[in-house]
Amino acid sequence: MSKLLDFPFLKKQPAQPVPEPKEPEPENGDELKLKLYRLVIDRYREEIEAHETKSVSDLKALILPRGEKIIEIRDSILESFRPYIYQEHFLPAAKMCQAFISSFKTVQLPVSFWLDFAEMKQLMAGDEIEKSILLCSLLRSIGSENAKVIVTDAKSSYVAFEYVGKQYLAGHQGAEISEFPGWQECLGAIKGKAIYSFNDNEYEDFQEAD
Repeated sequence: MSKLLDFPFLKKQPAQPVPEPKEPEPENGDELKLKLYRLVIDRYREEIEAHETKSVSDLKALILPRGEKIIEIRDSILESFRPYIYQEHFLPAAKMCQAFISSFKTVQLPVSFWLDFAEMKQLMAGDEIEKSILLCSLLRSIGSENAKVIVTDAKSSYVAFEYVGKQYLAGHQGAEISEFPGWQECLGAIKGKAIYSFNDNEYEDFQEAD
């Protein structure tokens, strides 16, 4: 019997303490808030989106060349030109507007919800069409009579305008404004198929034209 006790696995081992169950660590305050906000959004999604739906006239009304926030941004950009002369300075000023919009982050909200210009400026963010609407408003404010937002079936948006006989197209992902000899060449450069365009004066449905 004493021989068996020489084997370590047959020797009596001291009892191991049972670990106390750990309390779950408290969630970070910001993470908890985000979860709560998401629950609220999910619960009231239909009600929120019902109030955020835009008609044709609503879309046109979003372009605000004389809006308070647009004038504030425009004036800060035009500080580089004293005095600002449309015929000489519009294109470089338009590129500065584009660069400003490109500094905004592109975000996709979990629910259909429109940010106004003050909210976009505060967050330095917006979704694609909101950024296009802001850029179009700025271009109209610095003198473009024909700048308009183009929306495609690929859920992309652009701003197009004509200047001294040439067509220009601006996105909002950091790319520079592109120049084209005509409107058809401009449309050929967008992602997807154009379904409608608008500014504060007009709305065009390309699907009806088909």
